[in-house]
Amino acid sequence: MKSWIGRRVIKTGVAVFITALICHLIKLPPTFAVITAIVTTEPTAADSLKKGMIRLPAAALGASFAIAVDFFFGQNALTYALVAMLTIIVCSKLKFDTGTLVATLTAVAMIPGTTDHAIFDFSTRISGTSIGIIVSTFVNFIILPPKFGPILVKKIDELFTKSATNFSLIIQSHFLDDTNDRAKYYRHLHEELTKAYQLIQFQHDEWQYRRSTDFERRSFGYLEKKLSYLHLILFHIGKVCHLRLNQTLSQQDQKLIKQAVDSFSNIYQDDYHQITTNHYITIEKIKQLRNKQTKQDTFLSQICHEFISLHEVTAELAEITTDERRFSMEENDYPTYIFKKQLLYD
Repeated sequence: MKSWIGRRVIKTGVAVFITALICHLIKLPPTFAVITAIVTTEPTAADSLKKGMIRLPAAALGASFAIAVDFFFGQNALTYALVAMLTIIVCSKLKFDTGTLVATLTAVAMIPGTTDHAIFDFSTRISGTSIGIIVSTFVNFIILPPKFGPILVKKIDELFTKSATNFSLIIQSHFLDDTNDRAKYYRHLHEELTKAYQLIQFQHDEWQYRRSTDFERRSFGYLEKKLSYLHLILFHIGKVCHLRLNQTLSQQDQKLIKQAVDSFSNIYQDDYHQITTNHYITIEKIKQLRNKQTKQDTFLSQICHEFISLHEVTAELAEITTDERRFSMEENDYPTYIFKKQLLYD
């Protein structure tokens, strides 16, 4: 069930239930409040608080436009269009971007129920919208606070695995002289990397309102370092994508390149990024191959250079992982989700 019902789904359901219950108790139409509660449930409590302060005045603007335009033009297609346009334009000018959706929904949904009692309509709709915003913010802050650590660890592991797989596909594409866009592999990885950085930002925002231990902050610092090294790894993979195969490769050269890529892939897919002796031997062969190249602009010379640079980044990644893993085994309060298997080195 965990794969079907996550924290955000549960929080949205709770927010909708409480919002509808309050509206029924005080005799308010629950529709506006429930819609608002659904669209204002955010990933973090920090986002809920920040955006909630913007959404309340934005919703008031939208309701005002609905009443004013309906008064002059009545309830017709032009009214809906004008209300939506005015709300979006004014919210944009006032930098209420995060409140534009709620304001527009409030304004457009308010038109069919508008009566001759403008003040009553305005207060009713704003009350419902305000209840939805306040309840969703409260639920997001109190109930099931988000845990970005395990999510981030899973995301980083997936990124390293995908990097290893795509690296092999890129090299294979070079060997087959495939003219298709090799950069698509890199672009996808970079998009996923951006999402991982967003999770880091979410956690830092969350810490503004919640306590955290030194071990939690240290573990997140380690994950940030891993993302930085992954960024560098993707940089070199991206450069390999754009290399031009301008020479004929021997079977021996192809075998050595594939052997190097497989070695890198094994390191990236290993949870602890351990480097084997065979990998160092392979890199030495890559260095020797590069030294044999008389020209710097050949495919072999350039790809050997990228492999050597990639090895330096990978070695640093392995070092920080080893240090952090040793520290985690010495401290009982260190978050267990960073290194799932507490095994000793071979």
